[in-house]
Amino acid sequence: MKLLDRLLEGRNERERQILIIGGALAIPLIIWMLIWQPLLKANSAATSRLEQRRQSYAWMQQAASEVQAMRGVVPQSAALSGSPQQQITGAAAALAVNINRIEPQASGRYSVWIAKTDYSSAVQFIETLSVAGMTLYSANMTLLDLPGSVSLRASLGVSE
Repeated sequence: MKLLDRLLEGRNERERQILIIGGALAIPLIIWMLIWQPLLKANSAATSRLEQRRQSYAWMQQAASEVQAMRGVVPQSAALSGSPQQQITGAAAALAVNINRIEPQASGRYSVWIAKTDYSSAVQFIETLSVAGMTLYSANMTLLDLPGSVSLRASLGVSE
């Protein structure tokens, strides 16, 4: 209170009214700008992220049902034979999956990089190779910006 009295002390009546009214308007404005507005923005961003995740979840549920329906169904053109590298490229060709790189590793393993494909094709690709007798040692699937699109990095090899 002493600070307010000192601020208003040497002022005439009109200046005091202007300062009091200005302070009364400034306090809610400052609270709104520093607290309420950032909360509203954060809430809006969270709502947007939630909606995106719900859409992705719905798509994944639909894709999962398709994968379950196709489980065990291997295209006839994917009757794989030859070396492991030929089996990998044959499975990719049968499913129209574009392989970016195949890199031989130690003990008959191969690292396979696929930059962009749809989720169901990536799962079918792995399923086709496992049905053909190859072992999946590791897989890293990353969701891309386009819903349903993924990149895949897998380590495959012949079962021993």
